[in-house]
Amino acid sequence: MLLAAALAGAVFALLATLATRRFLTPPPAMPVGRPSVTVMRPLHGDEPGLYDNLLSLCAQDYSGVVQIVCGVQDPADPAAEAVRRLQAEHPGRDIVLVVDPTAHGTNRKIGNLINMSAKATGEIIVISDSDVRLPPSGLAAIVAVLEDPGAGLVHCLYRGRSIDSLWSVLATQDSNTRFIPSVSIGEIVGAHPCLGPTMALPAAVLDKVGGFPYLADFLADDFELGRVVRGLGYRITCPRIVIDHVFPERTVRDMLVHEMRWARTVRLVAPGGYFGSVITHFLVLAMIGAALTGFSSWSLALLAGLLVYRLLQAHAANRVLGSPSRMLWLIPLRDILSFGVFVAAHFGARVEWRGNRMRVQSDGAIAR
Repeated sequence: MLLAAALAGAVFALLATLATRRFLTPPPAMPVGRPSVTVMRPLHGDEPGLYDNLLSLCAQDYSGVVQIVCGVQDPADPAAEAVRRLQAEHPGRDIVLVVDPTAHGTNRKIGNLINMSAKATGEIIVISDSDVRLPPSGLAAIVAVLEDPGAGLVHCLYRGRSIDSLWSVLATQDSNTRFIPSVSIGEIVGAHPCLGPTMALPAAVLDKVGGFPYLADFLADDFELGRVVRGLGYRITCPRIVIDHVFPERTVRDMLVHEMRWARTVRLVAPGGYFGSVITHFLVLAMIGAALTGFSSWSLALLAGLLVYRLLQAHAANRVLGSPSRMLWLIPLRDILSFGVFVAAHFGARVEWRGNRMRVQSDGAIAR
């Protein structure tokens, strides 16, 4: 049964990799209306590539009015200096820095956004994480799909960008070759996933949701925002662009803490989908299946074939996303680690985020 599941997972991986290609087609033409846009960037600390991530917001092809609002909660946060540098080098841009330590709820990122929201003036609100780098066509493509009738929320497919760290490379490998292709399948079959690194919605829709205060106690704020927007009768859409998401992991602990937080949160808010994702770990399923057959010759032959197949699929997924295939020989180790996280996420509900330990409830809220 495990070996059959591994074969099913291999077919799924192929279909998912092919599905990802649709997001590399040119984005739609920029809408005629050109509504004003506010890009909100909650910041915390001097992350790798932070200034280049911010700079990408000043290189957008969008010809409408663009406001950039960045926020920190600690006046001594070094991220504030990166924003001040951006302001100095681009004096013609509407770049706002909000420094406000006021706490709201248990999700500190959302608390930061609440503090920033008083300065937002755009008709479209783009919520973009500090580790995201938008392509020049990013805002135009996002606004274009929001112009479709019934569209209420946009999220963006991303490719992992690694820094000079083995653990960052491993984190990127899992994202680019296993997770993102699976999300692409979800888009095609209408599962309406909602990825948090960059989301956008009309300010009027955000008001209907209850604004950022509604999300103040949700760790899975992206999941909850998608759920409530769908509940209001709007569609969730995804533009045909790929944004860059920098993975800053420098230690194995950094990587595993990040992945465990994500895995446990998904398992709690969408247990059925999370359990079904076991087939994406097809190489490890084949390893376990081979062991259960006593490493029979036919099971070893199947395992060897799936190993070669997995390496080819990983290379193809990277090519589709336009990402370099670095250290592909580490893929078997990467898959074993991913399966370990998948299993461990079933036990317990505690996660760690920026040094703070918290317990996540089944609705994605942070337990007080």
